[in-house]
Amino acid sequence: MKFAIIAAGEGSRLALEGIGIPKPLVKINGIPLIERAIQIFDICEASEIIIIINHSSKELKERLIELSKYYPIKLLIEDTKGSMESFSKLAPYLKDDKFCLTTVDAIYNEVEFAAYIANFVAEKNESDALMAVTNYIDDEKPLYISADEKMNITGYYDKEEPGADFISGGIYCMTPKCIDILNKCVKEGKLRMREFQRELVNNGLKIKAHLFNKIIDVDHATDIKKAEIFLRMGDPIIGISRSTKFSPNRESADFNIFNKVKKELENRGHYVITYSEERYINQPIIVETIFSMGREKITVESLELIQEKVGARIINSPKAVKNNSDRYLLYKYLNKKNIGSPKSVLIDTSIPEEQQAHIEYPCWIKRNDSHTEQKEDVSFVTSPKQLETILSSFKKRGINKAIACEHISGDLVKFYGVGTHRFFTWYYPEKESSKFGQESINGKNQGISFDEKVLRKQCEQAAIEMQLDIYGGDAIVTSDNQIYIIDLNDWPSFGKCQNEAAPAIADLILNQ
Repeated sequence: MKFAIIAAGEGSRLALEGIGIPKPLVKINGIPLIERAIQIFDICEASEIIIIINHSSKELKERLIELSKYYPIKLLIEDTKGSMESFSKLAPYLKDDKFCLTTVDAIYNEVEFAAYIANFVAEKNESDALMAVTNYIDDEKPLYISADEKMNITGYYDKEEPGADFISGGIYCMTPKCIDILNKCVKEGKLRMREFQRELVNNGLKIKAHLFNKIIDVDHATDIKKAEIFLRMGDPIIGISRSTKFSPNRESADFNIFNKVKKELENRGHYVITYSEERYINQPIIVETIFSMGREKITVESLELIQEKVGARIINSPKAVKNNSDRYLLYKYLNKKNIGSPKSVLIDTSIPEEQQAHIEYPCWIKRNDSHTEQKEDVSFVTSPKQLETILSSFKKRGINKAIACEHISGDLVKFYGVGTHRFFTWYYPEKESSKFGQESINGKNQGISFDEKVLRKQCEQAAIEMQLDIYGGDAIVTSDNQIYIIDLNDWPSFGKCQNEAAPAIADLILNQ
């Protein structure tokens, strides 16, 4: 794949601010802008790097001639009126295959950039162009971009408009089809890159956006410091948020704990990139550390593959999330370790009649193949007729297995934990924190006394058995002071203890 760099500008703003060298030679953490770009492109296996500079850049020309001994550089020397004209001069050398075009002053995380290039060259990518976008805005005249939920670009705007959630990052991956539109624009006298990008959409090309967490343009002297601080943050930590279908009536709570962990990591000087489950699957990036609330099967399987291939640290691990999508497995483990848990029976939703004799009423019927997505997925049942109704509904939804759990009377306790000995707390549930109001079935809590150390020990042991680092759940304290764990979840919303839990989760992510 070919790469091209537009470096023909004069850098007039930097010159006015006392920077007396050509912009491409401005150093960021000791490395000139142009050399950093060339090194990154070389790592991305560039077959050729075409660079356009102007005639006045003698020092830059000499440096590039020297670098051409080590890198596949082709140098063009032309005086142009702007990026669009520079692109048109580069175009004849880019018309044969996919290519990446950048401005020399774009500063980005190189791991993010490598993922962007890999996404563009992947066989599954059928777009005519993949444009780098960001929602980090630090530009005097940003080009605003709108995109649909699949990141297909739908419009370009000179000012902020509803739905235009991104701005252009000055990095463009394109196919030869785009050169045809470029030539058309040149013939029509269009002089700006933003006009060219609009024409790509207007002419029906498939133009997609690839989101970068941050791209900094080095236009002013103050941008140099910003870029240096940004690059010193090192490789990113990836965060994957949870699909809303796994957060029934708790969407904002799940988002809040996820966002607080992100901010905690950023406050400690780390570069954090966040993804939705869907976007991570479509535009994956492989890094050493990932924290994920994801539960979609394809998300978990993709993370499992990444963990196997590169040894990434993933919290919670894909194995743990898989474990916790099987409720019967939880009770099996709890029983094996003599941790209090309800009696349970695994049921095939197709033949409930044959299993009626094994069920005692009242009981709880829970889907066994996944986490709760709607109220019916965890139902309180008092008769065989109710049971048949629930199982029939499960079967229609493609749910093949359910679990019948005994109903245990007593005080309901919610608990939350992070690792072992890092963070643990419990409290009685509050009405406003309930997903579906089913906590009321147990009645008003009586404040039955119990040993809090025993509760913590049992919960931590259960989490260890299920390989969970971040967990929460429900327990029942019976009138004879016994503790039964009735539910365990991977990465809950942490209710009213989010502010205390977020630093502990950040500690775990950084120091596991």
